[in-house]
Amino acid sequence: MILGHLHQIQTIHSSASTEIELALQHLRDTDYLQVAPGKYPIDGTRMFAIVQDPITQNWDLGFPEFHERHIDVQCLLSGEEALGFLPANPNLKPTDNFLAERDIAFVAQQENETKIVLTPGMYAVFFPGELHRPCRAVNQAMQIKKVVIKILSR
Repeated sequence: MILGHLHQIQTIHSSASTEIELALQHLRDTDYLQVAPGKYPIDGTRMFAIVQDPITQNWDLGFPEFHERHIDVQCLLSGEEALGFLPANPNLKPTDNFLAERDIAFVAQQENETKIVLTPGMYAVFFPGELHRPCRAVNQAMQIKKVVIKILSR
């Protein structure tokens, strides 16, 4: 997992660094606040954006998710959002498994989940297998706007 802000220009050192840097630069160059919710191609099927405007939910609701084939770059555009995070745990069995169809699986709520708070311009990068629980309310439910860039991992 990587946490940062779009205004901080820094090099990410990982095997996926080129793709993540491209996604972050794309976020800096694109005004997604003016874009309607939906799915938008960036680089064919290798990289695409999903613009969302959900209402955050209570921390006690929802289930952690993970992906097998995609890296998530989740960037908050407006509002405030809490995210849950836990490192990958291959021993966890999904309660709902949609990996084959949609590259997403859910697991039961976990103890010791780290709570991360995002403000506009902040992003969190989740690698395949890493558990994350997006769209949680910080203090109260509110509508947020965010964009998730999905990067097909190698």
